[in-house]
Amino acid sequence: MGKNIICIVCPLGCRMEVEIDGEEVKKVVGQKCKKGKKYAQKEVFSPGRVLTTTVKTDIPGLPLLPVRSDKEIPREKLLDCVSCISRHSIKNPIGLGQTVIENILGLGVNIVACRTVVPDEHFQQRAEQTG
Repeated sequence: MGKNIICIVCPLGCRMEVEIDGEEVKKVVGQKCKKGKKYAQKEVFSPGRVLTTTVKTDIPGLPLLPVRSDKEIPREKLLDCVSCISRHSIKNPIGLGQTVIENILGLGVNIVACRTVVPDEHFQQRAEQTG
């Protein structure tokens, strides 16, 4: 059986054809670097993605904080993770890379902040102007 995939490891975006026999990758054609074959094997049997999204905040002038997973999440768990994240809200200042949600859904993956959030007069002034 064959499966066509596009590699997302590097900017080349190679179109690869993966020949599968049961639980084994027999052949990968189309990759232009060594990383392609390894990616194809993982993508066929256990696809995962780094999740990027936002978390609500209670911080004036900054309603949403960009966050990401610190490791890949199994593709079939992505929507469950988004649902879990949507129930959280940041109430206090937080630093870049600081854990927002630890071990989401027991997957061994943390959700971390993609920017620093500190109380700031600029944010408060903007919130007062728009509020």
